[in-house]
This record gives sequence, structure tokens and C-alpha cells, in this order.
Amino acid sequence: MQENSLALITSDSFTQQTKIFGSEEVELSLNVNNISYSLKLEPRVTLLDALREKLGLMGTKKACDRGECGAYTVLVNNRRINSCMTLAIMHIGTEITTIEGLPQDGKLHPMQTAFITHDAFQCGYCTSGPIISAVGIDIRITAKI
Repeated sequence: MQENSLALITSDSFTQQTKIFGSEEVELSLNVNNISYSLKLEPRVTLLDALREKLGLMGTKKACDRGECGAYTVLVNNRRINSCMTLAIMHIGTEITTIEGLPQDGKLHPMQTAFITHDAFQCGYCTSGPIISAVGIDIRITAKI
């Protein structure tokens, strides 16, 4: 019995699994705006920081860094989440949509157009968050109809 336990402890799969608890970078793949990205990140990197600092997707904003402002909102599997309050490593195998992923065929998403048409801006800095939130709500409502 002890040999099996020892085999589990020294196996490559266990070593790979325990790497996520350290500060050493791990290789992972994120699917963002229908593009698969291979990244090397420390396990403690937030999804927001991975999007902005590693992928250069600056549309998702970093503001309060406490999950209160909404500027950081993205869709994960069509559900709104606070990208500043979740780790990137938690989203392997999910579909992440940022404000940059909303336009299709060079045309703004209807929600983006509505925000422009109706002057739905404040200072404009956090506008991507409310747009993504509204799109997420629309997806959820439409799915129930």
C-alpha cells in the first residue's frame, strides 16, 4: 500500500498539479475572443492582469481592484464575471469574451451601437464593463425565451 502512495506522490501528474500552488510560472491555454493563447503565468495572476499585461487586451479596465466598480467585467461562457477577482488559471477550457471580442465582421455589437446612440457614457473609462454586462444580461434573457 505504501508503494502506491509513494508512486502517486512522485508521479508527473501530481507534480504538475502541485505547481499551481507555488509561485513558479505554469503553462496554460486560454481561449479569448475565439482565439487560443498559450501563456506562461504565475498561478496567482488574475484573469484581468493576464488579459491586459500578457495579451495586450486593454479594453477591460483596471480601476478599483476590489470587484466593486464593474470596469473589469468580462464574459466567461456567456456569464458575467469580475476578471479582477478570479485567477486566470481557473479559466482553462472556458470561452472568455472581452470588449474587443464583441464586434463581428468589422461592425460594432448592437449593444455598443446602443451605448453610442444614447450617450450611455460617464467619463468613458469604465464603459467597456457596462457594455459587457449588458451583453451578458441580454444573452441570459434571450436564452430563456
